[in-house]
Amino acid sequence: MPMENFTALQEQVRTNCLIAEANYAGTFSLCGLVLRLRELYKWETGLLPWTEPEPSVLMEWIEHRESSWDLLMEKGFQPLILDGLSVDPFDVDAVNAHLAGSGLVYGAGFVEGLRPTFFLGKIAETRKMDGAVVYCVEEEMVRDVFATPAMRQGARIYIRRQPMLSFLWDQVFEMRPSARSALTFAFATYGLDVAHVAQHPAQHADALQTIAQNQLQAWIHHELGEVHEEAFRGQLWHDIVATYPNSPIEIYARVLKDLCADTDDKGLLKHVIYEKNRAALAFYVAFLRPFTRLMFPEILKAFRRFQKSLDWNLIENARTRGKAKFHDRASTLVALHLEHHRRGVEWAREKIQEQCIAPLGILRKSQSVISQ
Repeated sequence: MPMENFTALQEQVRTNCLIAEANYAGTFSLCGLVLRLRELYKWETGLLPWTEPEPSVLMEWIEHRESSWDLLMEKGFQPLILDGLSVDPFDVDAVNAHLAGSGLVYGAGFVEGLRPTFFLGKIAETRKMDGAVVYCVEEEMVRDVFATPAMRQGARIYIRRQPMLSFLWDQVFEMRPSARSALTFAFATYGLDVAHVAQHPAQHADALQTIAQNQLQAWIHHELGEVHEEAFRGQLWHDIVATYPNSPIEIYARVLKDLCADTDDKGLLKHVIYEKNRAALAFYVAFLRPFTRLMFPEILKAFRRFQKSLDWNLIENARTRGKAKFHDRASTLVALHLEHHRRGVEWAREKIQEQCIAPLGILRKSQSVISQ
């Protein structure tokens, strides 16, 4: 593909990124959106995650970004023109076939809340692992506000260094009380005091880069777990999240699929146990969202004991118990969902909330537990 075509492709992907933001950024809370836009601004201007921009400059940039959204509201995604052919922007196989040998990789898909996301980046490494192709993306040329450190499209896995570094720093900077002990343990395995890192990140820039890279390698195995887990066969899971979008049921289904992947025999926890990777285990616990912590208390209890004993059998026992439990929960969710063909979506929605979600106590807690 000639260089001028790469430039044109970059602009086409950027347009679709803006269209996605224009139509879906409003699904975030105001605070959540500003934080994501701040991260995007840092990426666009080359600031490291721990370098804060001038507030007035950031707000001016956000206003300009939002003005560009106004022109694209309710606009459909644009096809990508590649070698004179019109290609669906979600047909990642076709797009990447055109990019073969260029050193670039294209990604597109849907993240939580069925928000569409796109990116174009430079490949640092490609490898085949357990039936999947893993693309390690070093530098991103185009991205949107919905960027995630790792994502999967079928048997394609993308791991993205820049979003991972931002994610890691956000966790350190925020230092949630529920994550403090695990983060302290994780950084200690690198000989670092997490409190000092939080106060003086520039002094630890190289270490943060190394930790982010190591975490990406561990997260590959979450995505491999998704490839191999069998709790949700075929398109069942996609059908579930599409039927109940932006609801506790969608979040429950996403968390459940993640946990099935993590506890799978090809998943993240099995890999961490095999490698005896104490840092990756501690980061796994630290990064668990409130909803996930409620669903997987076994790993929290096991990790508390592990911190004193370093007994990996504790973690393996928690993994195997979790795997069985999550497969049972998935079977119940799937069975209730499939009944909607006979009894209607509202019946299925009510039964799923009653039988799957309510027993966790989540609906009696703050809505933030569900959305975090």
